[in-house]
Amino acid sequence: MSPFLTTHRLHLTPLSPLHIGCGEDFEPTNYVIEDSLLYGFDPSRAALNDQQRGKLMDVARRGSLAGVQRFFRDNAAAFKPHAHVVMPVCSGVARMYEQRIGEAANVEASGNQVFNKLEIERHVYTGALQQPFIPGTSFKGALRTAWLDELNAERQPHDVEFKRNGEAKSSAALEKRLLQGDFQTSPLRLLKVADLMPIREPEREVLFAVNRKKREVIGRDGVPMQPKGIAARKDCVLPGQYRLFAANVTLPALLKHVGATDSKGKPATPHAQQLTHQGGVDLHRLAQQSNQYHLHRLRRELAVLDGRGLVHPAWKRSIELLLGSQSPLGQKLHTGRAFLVRIGRYGSADSKTLTGEGVASIKIMGAKGQPPTFESTTKTVWLAAQNDNDQKHLIPFGWAVVEIDPEGDCADLQQWCAQQNQGRPSMAEHRARLQAERRKADEHKARLAQEAAARAETAEAERVAAEQRAQALARMTPQAQAIETLRQACADWAAKLPPHGNFKKQLADANKLGLYQDATRLVKTALQSPDWSADDKAALAEVLLTHLSQAVAPWDAKEQRKKLQLAQLRGEA
Repeated sequence: MSPFLTTHRLHLTPLSPLHIGCGEDFEPTNYVIEDSLLYGFDPSRAALNDQQRGKLMDVARRGSLAGVQRFFRDNAAAFKPHAHVVMPVCSGVARMYEQRIGEAANVEASGNQVFNKLEIERHVYTGALQQPFIPGTSFKGALRTAWLDELNAERQPHDVEFKRNGEAKSSAALEKRLLQGDFQTSPLRLLKVADLMPIREPEREVLFAVNRKKREVIGRDGVPMQPKGIAARKDCVLPGQYRLFAANVTLPALLKHVGATDSKGKPATPHAQQLTHQGGVDLHRLAQQSNQYHLHRLRRELAVLDGRGLVHPAWKRSIELLLGSQSPLGQKLHTGRAFLVRIGRYGSADSKTLTGEGVASIKIMGAKGQPPTFESTTKTVWLAAQNDNDQKHLIPFGWAVVEIDPEGDCADLQQWCAQQNQGRPSMAEHRARLQAERRKADEHKARLAQEAAARAETAEAERVAAEQRAQALARMTPQAQAIETLRQACADWAAKLPPHGNFKKQLADANKLGLYQDATRLVKTALQSPDWSADDKAALAEVLLTHLSQAVAPWDAKEQRKKLQLAQLRGEA
């Protein structure tokens, strides 16, 4: 392998639910929940019938958000086959959807109703397949914090600027000092991590992210309170998926360029003390830094959660055994052959700050109208939950282990993953059924498109024919126009009779409005007016026999020849 460039293969296994937001949400207009499964879709791909289309247009015109939400729920069968995402939802989210969809959350003082948006924050995902992945920047960010923490060695910073209220403006000066320069001279620029992509379909679930106090809250009556706090719905990658994500990390070496300076004598490359003798980053040493930082925080967090009775006891015990110093995975972490990292938005500010009393300055928002305070640790923690009011079976977000160039399987990690997957519903059958339904829906949509095209073609043909008839009619004499108008009216009515339609024949009664009355009037005009030629009268007689007879009833040929004076029209009388 060339000393100029070293590449390693990374494999990531989630140890707890992972959520890395992308700024997009599932909303009740692009998802439905049925049988505890979320179906996420593009509504424009569905083929609606005329009744459904009319209903949707009606609620949209009325601006009824509740009506739109209920429309998608009530017509789930039309949208589910087009789902590009299907995943389980926790019991609490499924129940909330059924109870709140299309219902007002509250009524403002003005009388306006405020509706539940029921949005679900999406995990960052790939393009066409829309599968979750782990951005390389998230992984690198976790390593960067651990590196800075070791360099700082719990010293209180003196080069961080603060606002009047005590909030840090920027830690750029501190970071520049610790890394002995800016980006150009930072050793982390020699760590190039690709996005960790899924090697198979990731198993996901919509979970609650609930906010809980780290310390017990005692009410005025002396009884411990269980504050509910905030609950949000998150699209999460589930833990226990063995080596689910993989990526390459590239480590370029500076070699003889270590310690180079620019024309002004300032450093142009990272400092040699932070690099290997070849001028590169020691990935295994970096893993040890990360593990020292993150193991300390994991154990501290588990102790706090266990003291409050919040953490899921079975998960806690299994993690402690899995990461113990005597376990195979624990040995990997100790020797720097694997990383323990915490990634994602809900990884807690405690896992993104430096160690030491008075080092961190975390902004803690106060009650409404109260100024924020700044502490060295957070007062609350975000946890994954099946129900928004759960207080005892919660799991921290964001923990994962990343192996470096693993040779063979890691037996204890593989076994732990198998245990986590017990009782978890397999989505393979659901996805196979959905794929079959999608094929049928696409075929149905294609048929509807063909039928619509055929109707459009027919309508266009009728339009052209009508235009041609109008042009031909304009060139006719008034007598011919009257005859053609009657013929066309009779033909149009006959076309609506069975088996083509459900119309009935008109009555052959000259005293009632209709085709027969129009015909008798035209006969009278033809026989009395000197403008009607013998050919015009004969043409009218032919129309009466051929076309009027098909549109009216009863029709007795002998009687109608007399009533309509056909002999006179033909010049036979």
